[in-house]
Amino acid sequence: MLDSPASTPHGRAEHGGARVVAGALLLADAGIHVYEVTDADVPFLIGGFIATAVGATVGALLLLTRGPRLGWVVGGLTALLTTVGYIVTRATPIPTDEADYGNWLEPLGVCSLVIQGIIVVMAAVALSGPAPVRPGHLVQEARSMAPGLRPDDPGSGPPDEPPTSP
Repeated sequence: MLDSPASTPHGRAEHGGARVVAGALLLADAGIHVYEVTDADVPFLIGGFIATAVGATVGALLLLTRGPRLGWVVGGLTALLTTVGYIVTRATPIPTDEADYGNWLEPLGVCSLVIQGIIVVMAAVALSGPAPVRPGHLVQEARSMAPGLRPDDPGSGPPDEPPTSP
């Protein structure tokens, strides 16, 4: 289940324990945002909560399947952008969302911020190091995850090797 199609099986992005922990944290954050949608009455907040829930769920599923690098990228960016959104809605008065202005200690928000901070740090560590992520790795993982794409398509080989001919 936690195997990777990319050519660096011992890189930080493939560490199984970290992937399981991050996947669980992303699913918890997605759950928080699904719950928050039920209380939201401002359209852009509803959109943000849904986008966060979807991004976190996709990141978790990629981490727990054959797309660890994609999972770290999607999960890390989702967490980072959601944190920025939280800060913006608390630091500036938004015309249709005055209730959140200055409400820095909202319990689910703080819990979500802690989770997102952990995810951002974990993603940064996983995607750096002696075997950093390369665009070819992401393409290879995307092709292995997407149904209907043939493995013999040009460019679908390992990122450091030329594509094989049929």
